[in-house]
Amino acid sequence: MEIKTVTYQCPNCNAALEYNNELGKFKCLFCDSEFTEEDIKKRFAENEGFRLSQENLEAEQEAARDESNRQAEEFSGASALYTCPNCGAGVICDSLTAFTRCHFCHTPVILTGRLSGEFKPDIIIPFKKTREQAEAAFKEYCKGKFLLPKGFTSEAQIQNITALYVPYWLKSGQVDAFLEAEGHKVRSWRVGDMRYTNTKVFSVTRRADLTFVRVPCDGSKRIEDSLMESIEPFDYTGIKPFSMSYLSGCGAEKYDVTSEEAAPSIDARVKSAASEVLRGDISGYSSTMEKRSSINFKTQQTVYGLLPVWFLNYTYKGKDYPFVMNGQTGTNFGILPVSGLRKFLFGAGLFIVLGVLLGLLGGVLFA
Repeated sequence: MEIKTVTYQCPNCNAALEYNNELGKFKCLFCDSEFTEEDIKKRFAENEGFRLSQENLEAEQEAARDESNRQAEEFSGASALYTCPNCGAGVICDSLTAFTRCHFCHTPVILTGRLSGEFKPDIIIPFKKTREQAEAAFKEYCKGKFLLPKGFTSEAQIQNITALYVPYWLKSGQVDAFLEAEGHKVRSWRVGDMRYTNTKVFSVTRRADLTFVRVPCDGSKRIEDSLMESIEPFDYTGIKPFSMSYLSGCGAEKYDVTSEEAAPSIDARVKSAASEVLRGDISGYSSTMEKRSSINFKTQQTVYGLLPVWFLNYTYKGKDYPFVMNGQTGTNFGILPVSGLRKFLFGAGLFIVLGVLLGLLGGVLFA
């Protein structure tokens, strides 16, 4: 049996304490401070709890590092990287999924190897919308648009629609936002033929600590930011910890925009939103004029995630025309090409119809 000895130390000077029978208290041998048994037990329990919590924290941090390394190795072993020799797009998928064509230019892709753990996402939002729903949304989007090239809505083209996880950087944090403005209250009245105007000028200030959560920026240079912003927002309640199983049967674009490169775009969105909040809190004035403002980041954290997008790209006369649909909510948007021949025929037909109508109208008027 192990016998533990405990030496109590003075809370004031850290010297040894000794129990004094006459006083019925613990007394410091150095500074003569006196403490009851309850005082010492309470202080000892606090120190012991702090020591144990520190040990637990260090153990948890070590376990987290081990788990992170394990997941990185697992990701590297289970992932495959296909590269398009034509446009350079990189597609991540699980080792059991065989990708044959690039989702951007439809060129046959080649397996180029495995990925290092740095490309392992932190989170993912799984697909909720099916291929059938994506195809129906594309057809509905093109419905009634007569100037589209003939092949744009062909079955062969629709078959190229791809379930693609797009890389995103999601930043959360807090900002200290400040706004100084000048508010004007204007009152006018008339006395006889004279009109009087009274203008009062007020100094207006607003300050707020604002929290922002998962402000996104896509991590692919090949996909226009405005295109991805058009299908936002994603429902972040659907976020899951990343698992390779979600990539079964579909691929993920490998990010080529780093978190540092994405930061200015995200920061601009945060600052714009913070400014709107402060300006929206100013009311009761005829007009306001902003004089000075500042928005400073207090805390910020960025995570790497994959968000679901149904993607279809059509190349017409050397230019790409993409259609995208949010794979979670169904919001969609596309850039549509215009057939030069159909545009000419439509214009010619319209000209002929107008000519006939004018001829008939002229015949009626001069009959």
